[in-house]
Amino acid sequence: MMLSNEALINRWNSLIHYNNGYVRIDAEHPLEWHIGYEGINQRSLLLVTSNEPTNVESSKSILVSFAKRTDGKWALVFKLIREEQEEVYIRLCYDLIESSRNQLDTEQGIEYVLQRYSQWFKLLELQRSGLLSEPERKGLLGEMLFLKRIIEQGQTLLNSVASWVGPEGADQDFVDENGWHEIKAIGISAKTVSISSLEQLDVNNPGKLVLFLIDKTAPNGHNAFTLSSKVADLRLMLESSPAVLDLYNQKLLKYGYMDMPDYDKQWYRVGKSMSYIVDEHFPKLVKGNVQSQIAAASYQISIQAIEAWKIE
Repeated sequence: MMLSNEALINRWNSLIHYNNGYVRIDAEHPLEWHIGYEGINQRSLLLVTSNEPTNVESSKSILVSFAKRTDGKWALVFKLIREEQEEVYIRLCYDLIESSRNQLDTEQGIEYVLQRYSQWFKLLELQRSGLLSEPERKGLLGEMLFLKRIIEQGQTLLNSVASWVGPEGADQDFVDENGWHEIKAIGISAKTVSISSLEQLDVNNPGKLVLFLIDKTAPNGHNAFTLSSKVADLRLMLESSPAVLDLYNQKLLKYGYMDMPDYDKQWYRVGKSMSYIVDEHFPKLVKGNVQSQIAAASYQISIQAIEAWKIE
């Protein structure tokens, strides 16, 4: 039976902080997960396994250690060492427990747990909280819809995924030798589109602003989908090239996405999409047309007012 994040917190809070003991969290789980406290009220997650773990790196917030027990088994411990990161830590523990529910106490099982923690480690190093906000989820959906589109239009798998530079921190979402595209996911009834910086549309050569109209919907809605299902759709499209699939998964991680049950709960629908040529005459704020004293700015563009630049 699947454990909820709230149930995990409640079980933890019901323990006596100072006794340095552990309790098994779920007797039906194929892996032997325990929760408890160590030191001065430090929350700890412990996995008892017959297989020796390999070395794994600790983060600034979580200390990872393992030791052999007197019964010959191994104890792998994930201990919270920075209380201000407690919310993220509990989410990590919940994910380690639930994502490993189909694993057995084998070398493959312990490898899975450590691999999953390694993904979380990368997220924590990127200062991600583990779950994307709603605007971030819709933004990712828009970028994946565009990625799917250019693959279906015949662009090679490698060039398509390599051109997705938004997760790398680029000012535009997609850039290649043919130009650039900035992708925006807005509500179906939206009247404006937000531009988040002076740099976002500040490119010498013309590019395109692409709008995807995305709204929440009921699970049984027409053509309804979840964030998880769109991620999976693209993985299927890329599975013929393991190297490109790996690149795609790396970019998802940099964006802040990991496969988590939360992303299966909300359903969405797409209305239409619209594209606009962004040339020198397009209405935009860039460093070249604002006073030098303005260091940063975000602004709204009226969708109706840019009809003259619409190309599809």
